[in-house]
Amino acid sequence: MTSSLTPVRLSKVMAELGICSRREADVCIENGWVSVDGEIVSTLGTKIDPKARITVSLEGQEWLRSKMTIMINKPVGFVSGQAEDGYEPASVLLNEHQQIRFPGDPTAPTRKDLFSMAPAGRLDIDSWGLLILTQDGRIAK
Repeated sequence: MTSSLTPVRLSKVMAELGICSRREADVCIENGWVSVDGEIVSTLGTKIDPKARITVSLEGQEWLRSKMTIMINKPVGFVSGQAEDGYEPASVLLNEHQQIRFPGDPTAPTRKDLFSMAPAGRLDIDSWGLLILTQDGRIAK
């Protein structure tokens, strides 16, 4: 039995299923870590049946799990995302306070890691509280 559903880009289906973000899906596809109905797909823009069985290799799963998420207490006077109107983004607080390590954790964020962090949610300039910054598209969504 063939499906009558309109083919959709693989990266979009992966994002809609919560496997990863579209951008992360593109990386997984380019690296040959994604299979659709048992066949490896490594071409960006490939369209598939939205009901197809998608699997990500162990290597791809490891890469997706390696995404960093940091929670900080955003003070008043910082914006959650990109700098605007003379206000600094909350991510500069991470550059100032490099003690982002946990006992027994050998990893510490690099400058590149900190640059690629996106806020999950938003706090106004005049608000303070928990702000989540992440590299994981599933969390950001």
